[in-house]
Order: sequence, then C-alpha cells, then structure tokens
Amino acid sequence: MLWDVILCGILYTILIVFVFVRTNKKRGNNDSDGDDEGGLPVSLPPDIDLPPGICLPDDRPKNTQPETEEVFA
Repeated sequence: MLWDVILCGILYTILIVFVFVRTNKKRGNNDSDGDDEGGLPVSLPPDIDLPPGICLPDDRPKNTQPETEEVFA
C-alpha cells in the first residue's frame, strides 16, 4: 500500500510538470508593448441591412427642420 501511494505521488508530480511545461510553450513570450490585456477582442457591430424608415437606436436621423409648436388659443 505504501508503494502505491509513493508511485501515485511521483506520477502526479511528473504529470503536473509535463502540463506546466506544455502550457508555457504554447503561451510563448509576447513582449510587445501593446495595450492588449487578453479577453475577447472588441469589434464593431455588424452592418445590418435594414428596411427603409427603420434605424437602430444609435442611428437616429438628424432633424434638419426644427419642430414647430402648435399653439391653441
């Protein structure tokens, strides 16, 4: 029983070292001075072909004519 525990400990250590070495090789040393801190890349929203008269909330049409106020007397 003691030999089983010792052999399992040695095997566990070898596997941990193997995984650690493999992950460091894949990651590589990227010493660029970029501002990229990881995570998902930020991309622009997709161009959607909307029917005429429909616009996205951020794409509100600019009113060129001021709205007139109606006065009821």
